[in-house]
Amino acid sequence: MLELTHACNLRCKGCGRIREYQDTMRAALSRQKAIEAIRQVNTPVVILSGGEPLLHPDTPKIAQYAINQRKIVYLCTNGLLLKKQLDSFTPQNTFYFNIHLDGPKEIHDELTGLPGATERVFESIKAALKAGFNVTTNSTIYRGTTPKAIATLFERLTALGVKGMMIAPAFAYEAGTDANTFTRAEAHVWFKQFYELWGDRNLTHTPLYMQFLRGERHLDCMPWGTITYNPQGWKSPCYLLTNTHMDTFQELITETEWDHYGPGKDSRCTDCMLHSGFEPSVVSSIRGFDDGWKSLMHILRWQMGK
Repeated sequence: MLELTHACNLRCKGCGRIREYQDTMRAALSRQKAIEAIRQVNTPVVILSGGEPLLHPDTPKIAQYAINQRKIVYLCTNGLLLKKQLDSFTPQNTFYFNIHLDGPKEIHDELTGLPGATERVFESIKAALKAGFNVTTNSTIYRGTTPKAIATLFERLTALGVKGMMIAPAFAYEAGTDANTFTRAEAHVWFKQFYELWGDRNLTHTPLYMQFLRGERHLDCMPWGTITYNPQGWKSPCYLLTNTHMDTFQELITETEWDHYGPGKDSRCTDCMLHSGFEPSVVSSIRGFDDGWKSLMHILRWQMGK
């Protein structure tokens, strides 16, 4: 996860980044440092995020570098600037615009604090799809958002041709936010209700992770599953928690006491269920034919675009 900048053109009620990094919002990764990080870690997937990465002038070149290194690249954006910047990117099989959309307009506009934001995002989605880009979305769920509202949103996105949706309960950041987050038990109830309406259709998540969200499966957190580099350095211990920033990837791996984090180990992790930490552990949780078959079919459906 490369957080190219924490600067943003929104101040969303649930965002911890703009609050945690409010004193360093103008800092940005240089193109060279971003490339060095990609080389050091050599992960198969590179996620470009922020803040709003489309505020960073080198984002298109950093994305293209990662694509040229045969990485799968997700560019996470709030979508407001995307329509005007599409010409800076080239549609490619391994490149995805991942657009944040937390609900239909009555929810998303409220959370972003920007009237009309939702329809502007949909305009960007339509333009990107028309130009031949892969588009996925990411929705963060807060108290007050109904399963029906998200199912309605997903119906609209699927009809447009969006290639997959991500979904997870919001994290309660230490920095404090203005949006209400679920307890773990509340999240289980919400996702069971959502499953009754939507099932697992067109979700980028594995069925096993969705079982975890519904409280039907135990998963351990894998805090190193999505490592994060930003203008302050390598973020330790994880994408969500900030104890410190380290100068090198080697320091992050060898000096972070990984076993100290996760539900039951650190109070900050009590209600966390975010995909950045839990979905990577799905592979090690597979037990028996049924788990393996569900995982295989999920991969095949994703590959066939269904």
